[in-house]
Amino acid sequence: MASAGHSAEAMSLAEAILLRDPDSALAHYIVAREMLAAGNTDVARQAASRSFSGAGTDRQHYEAAILAAKVALADERWIAAQYWARHAIQYAPDVPSKDLAVQDYYRLRSESPWNWRLRFGVKPSSNVNGGAEDRSNVIDGYDAVGVLSDDALALSGIVGTLNFDTNYRIRRTEKSQTYLGAELYLRGVELSGSPKLTPFHLPGTPAPASVEIRNSDYSMVALGMNLSHRQVLDRSTQFTASLSGGQMWQGGDPGYGYAGASLRADRRLGQAPSATRLSFGLGVERRDWNDSAQKDTRSELIFGLTRVLSSGSLSGTMELLDVASNNDQARSWSVTGSLRYEPNKHIGPLAYAFSAGAIKTVYPDYSVLWMHPEGGRQDETVYGEVGFWAPDYGYAGFTPEFRLQAMQVDSNISRFTRSEFSLAVGLRSSF
Repeated sequence: MASAGHSAEAMSLAEAILLRDPDSALAHYIVAREMLAAGNTDVARQAASRSFSGAGTDRQHYEAAILAAKVALADERWIAAQYWARHAIQYAPDVPSKDLAVQDYYRLRSESPWNWRLRFGVKPSSNVNGGAEDRSNVIDGYDAVGVLSDDALALSGIVGTLNFDTNYRIRRTEKSQTYLGAELYLRGVELSGSPKLTPFHLPGTPAPASVEIRNSDYSMVALGMNLSHRQVLDRSTQFTASLSGGQMWQGGDPGYGYAGASLRADRRLGQAPSATRLSFGLGVERRDWNDSAQKDTRSELIFGLTRVLSSGSLSGTMELLDVASNNDQARSWSVTGSLRYEPNKHIGPLAYAFSAGAIKTVYPDYSVLWMHPEGGRQDETVYGEVGFWAPDYGYAGFTPEFRLQAMQVDSNISRFTRSEFSLAVGLRSSF
C-alpha cells in the first residue's frame, strides 16, 4: 500500500496495528518508511530502530536495518549508517542479499567523509616484557659473565591492547582524496602472580627489601595526528603520501615525541580481482626522547606482493630499516622478511591463515661497559603464527579470532636471547 503512494492509508493501517500490538515490527517499519519519505527523520529513526528490535525473522531484521541505514544517511550520520549497514549484512536472508549488503557497505564507506577503525585484543603470553631466558648475561668473545636483575628476566602475564584511529576527508576530487586523522594506542599488562625485584646493591652488603614489579611499568600510550593524500593515477595505480606526529608514554612517563613522513605506491597487474598486487613504501621518522638528549631518525623501505592462487591467497613483504642516532646503543639496521598464506579451504566452520618471518638486526656500536662484541650486537629473530576465525559466525560482521604465536630471538649478547609463546584473542571484520 505504501509503495503505491497511499501514504495516509499506510499510516492509518500502521496506527491500527500499533493499537493492538505496540511492538509490531511491520507497523514501525511502515511508519519509518513514510516518515523518511516525508523528511521527518527524527520519527523515522526511532521507528526504524523499534522495527529492528521487534523483528522476528532474518528478513525483517534485514529490511529494518537497511531502512535505518537510509534514515541515518539522510541525516548524514555516517557512523550510524555504517552501524546499520553491518546489521544488514549480519541478517541477510540469503547469499545474494548478503553480497548486495556488503557492496552497499563498501560504497557507504567510500562516500562517508568520516571513517574509523577499532581493534582490541587480549593475549596471554610467556614473556610480556621482552625479558631474557637466563639470569647470566654472556657476551660472545668475552669471559666475563654478568648477572641480570629480576625485571630483566622473562615475565609471564596477560597483555591487553586497543587501537583506535579515525579520519575525516577534507578534500575530494575525481582522482584524489585528502584526510585529516587521529590515532590512539593503549597497552596494559597484568603480570602473573606478584613478581618481585631486589634493588641493586654492592656485593658483600645486605640485600635491600624486595619491591613488587608493577603492571604499569609495562603500559604504553601513544597519541598522534596525521594528514594523508591519496592520488589515483590510473585504474591500476595509486599513491598515498602522509605526514604524522605525536607522543608516546611508557610506564606512565613521557617516552618520545615523533614526527614523520611516508610515501606508498600500490599497483595491480591487471584488472581481474585475482590480479597480482605490488606495493612499495618509504618513510622517515624523527624521535626526540623526553628524558635524555637522544635523537633517533628511522628510515625504512618496504616492498610487498600479494597473489591470489587457485588454493588461496599468498602475500609477502620485505622491509629494510636504518636507525641513525646520537646514542651508540640505539644505532642499528635491520632486514625483515615475512610471508602469509590464507587457504580457501576451511576446517569445518573455521577459516585459517599461516604467517612466518625472520628479522636480522645489527647494532654496530653496541657495548656493555668496555666489552664490544665483534660486529656489534646481532639479533636474529624468527616468528610464526596461525590464526583461526569463523566467518559465518559473529555479530554485525565481526567474528572472534584466535592466533597462536611463537617467537625466538638469538643474540650474541645473551641478555637479548629470548622466546615468547602467546595466544591472542580478538575480533576481526569478516568482510
